[in-house]
Amino acid sequence: NKEIFDKEKVKYWTPVDIYIGGVEHACMHLIYFRFYTKFLRDLGLLDYDEPVVRLFNQGMLMGEGGVKMSKSKGNVINPDEVSKKYGMDTARFFLLSLATPDKPRNWSKRGIESCLRFMKKIMNYFGNVKIGRSSNLIKSKVNKTIKEVTEDIENLDYNLAIIRIRNLFESFSQEEEKKVLENFLKLLSPFCPHIAEELWSKLGNKSFISLERWPKAGKIDEKLLKEEEQVEKLVEDINNIKKILEGRSELKDKREVKIFAIPSELDVYEKAREKIEEGVGLKVSVISIKEAKSTGKVIKAKPGKPGILVE
Repeated sequence: NKEIFDKEKVKYWTPVDIYIGGVEHACMHLIYFRFYTKFLRDLGLLDYDEPVVRLFNQGMLMGEGGVKMSKSKGNVINPDEVSKKYGMDTARFFLLSLATPDKPRNWSKRGIESCLRFMKKIMNYFGNVKIGRSSNLIKSKVNKTIKEVTEDIENLDYNLAIIRIRNLFESFSQEEEKKVLENFLKLLSPFCPHIAEELWSKLGNKSFISLERWPKAGKIDEKLLKEEEQVEKLVEDINNIKKILEGRSELKDKREVKIFAIPSELDVYEKAREKIEEGVGLKVSVISIKEAKSTGKVIKAKPGKPGILVE
């Protein structure tokens, strides 16, 4: 004489937003899950056809070299041993960085040890960083990373999120604002919850980071970000030229790089001159493309792509 369930509670809880499981579940509990939903629908007790809005099948973890793990092959990875040697945050970070979660991925000792070094780098950084002021460039990078990582997580593109988090961390100086550091830890938290909690506490917070609100992206100065991208591309181009010269045994006599930029971009490269010098290991001069004729060489420059002369 009673209802099988409270319809209001069913409306609140179902259908489930997302179901994540291995493909081997398709012929086991997933099919029962769907059967009972359709059975109750046919009785008029439910008003939806499928128990979940989105189905996501995760990829298998393979042994080194893409070989399926098995005791007979001796390539099974013991989670307890991994936890003891590397920490589970390192393992999570490594596994999620390999590929999108729906793809199979291969265990790699070299890969997880690389992630362990990155974890230690983060721990050391937060042990020595000073709370101060952050540049507008860093603030823009943080806000853009928040926006992109939020989208990546919603799309289950965890490997892309991790790339962005790593790139953001590498751009930090030894003095940053507390909010910048806190937002970084919030982005890191889903992937490395234990480390994030510890570092959150070291920043003087009494709450748990896992109970904090997810950060919202603020102002993004696209002009600053574009200028930084131009400088990074220039450093890459110069280093490629150095490799070519080295291959011809012509590099050892070179001491300076002359950058010929269009007038509107002279300031961009001049401000970044020290950074460029650090990136290429040579003295750098920033010159207007109008003066290129005096070199006796054909040198051209375009917006975002200055001329380069290594002497």
